[in-house]
Amino acid sequence: MQYDEKLKRLKALTVLKQIPERQIAALAEFLRPKELEDGAPVFEEGSLGMSLYFVSTGKVRISKKVAGGAAKDLAMLNAGEFFGEAALIEDATRSATASAVGKTLLFELFRGDLSRWVKGNPQQAVQFFAELTNAQSRRLRKTSNELTLHSDLASFLLEPGKAGPEFMSHVLERVVPHLEGVWSAAAFVKDDSGSMKVAAARGDGKLEDLAPIIGAVSGTGWMDDATFQADLTGTAGSFGRLVFRAKAAVGDSPREEIGRTLTVVARLVATALELREK
Repeated sequence: MQYDEKLKRLKALTVLKQIPERQIAALAEFLRPKELEDGAPVFEEGSLGMSLYFVSTGKVRISKKVAGGAAKDLAMLNAGEFFGEAALIEDATRSATASAVGKTLLFELFRGDLSRWVKGNPQQAVQFFAELTNAQSRRLRKTSNELTLHSDLASFLLEPGKAGPEFMSHVLERVVPHLEGVWSAAAFVKDDSGSMKVAAARGDGKLEDLAPIIGAVSGTGWMDDATFQADLTGTAGSFGRLVFRAKAAVGDSPREEIGRTLTVVARLVATALELREK
């Protein structure tokens, strides 16, 4: 890789954006590009960790073995993110497996190389570690927020009560406050003719106007860069949708995380509705 191309890619990394270019150039000497094909492992769970990785292009799946030898996905990391930072602090085995999703370019930073850079650039090193800490904090807040959402919603869904607009309204009231930024939401259910009708709405996004589109577009996923629809599916098939719209466009990385969270929410709600109908 040419030096100019390497420097350009490093400057685009979120954790390095606050560091002066001349110091990134000094760090660039120690960052080693690592190109991987789809499915190739970065490291295996249980292996000795000695380096930190930055995702330049592509994605990285973080997974962990569970009972029976199967693998459970823990996270999907996008360009600009980093992982494996525990290896910078101490000798320890990797707690999970990391593998490439699609063609991926990483930059690898070994602990020894980081130590050499720190000695020559102490002030920038402080900023570097501060950015690492901030990124970790954001990651933990997202995880904590998602767990709180699922716990809060599950507790509500287990409460006795009837299905209907009031129930759906309470669901939206519990979900929307957990989403970062300003969001609107609506719950659509099929009537006897198969058309989608609004059962409940929250916010001022006028999502009710999407009813004709919702009825024509099936599945779960992003309708555009600010609107996500999650299918409500029961044993007899799809019977409704939950639709969420952000006031501002959502970036690629949070879009994936939010989509995963709202998909789980829809599954919980669909299950609860079926149980309440019985």
